Amino acid sequence: MPGSPADWVAVLDRLLAGDELACLEVSRLVTGVLQQLRAWDFRDEWDDLRQEVLLSIIDNARAGRLRDPQAFLAYTRTITRNKVIDRVKRRLRHKERDTLPWDDETARGFATPPPDPETAALWSAVRDLPGEEQRVVEGVFVHGKTYQQVSDDTGIPLGTMKRRLRDAVQALRRRLAET
Repeated sequence: MPGSPADWVAVLDRLLAGDELACLEVSRLVTGVLQQLRAWDFRDEWDDLRQEVLLSIIDNARAGRLRDPQAFLAYTRTITRNKVIDRVKRRLRHKERDTLPWDDETARGFATPPPDPETAALWSAVRDLPGEEQRVVEGVFVHGKTYQQVSDDTGIPLGTMKRRLRDAVQALRRRLAET
């Protein structure tokens, strides 16, 4: 494995040229950093982390944000550490209060065709909601997912997702009160 800064500059040049061996060398470097960070809790995610770091390096080098190729080694360590920290933060964001207050059987009950007219009217109103609000309502009430899971699945930030859910429930209340 290259050791001097000049060697890593050559590896970066080869990586940008699409050299597979350079990709493997950077992968080994990232794996070494993961071991130094003792990121064993994320061992099953190391392949994803290596890929994220590799793509970040390539994107930033091509965009000119990696100004000093001599700092490639430190840059790679920093990016790897930041990606691990992002994973830790994501895991810590899951809170008990974000889980739904019912079991799987109750959640499946919402997914079955409604037997009574009131429930049919409710789901008809849900289908008339705007697309994002409908996806949020279905994710939470049909599929029984946590707020965080729905946020991750839809790509909507958690706060925005909660606001859309609140707006959807208010719209449903208004519509059902009219009938």
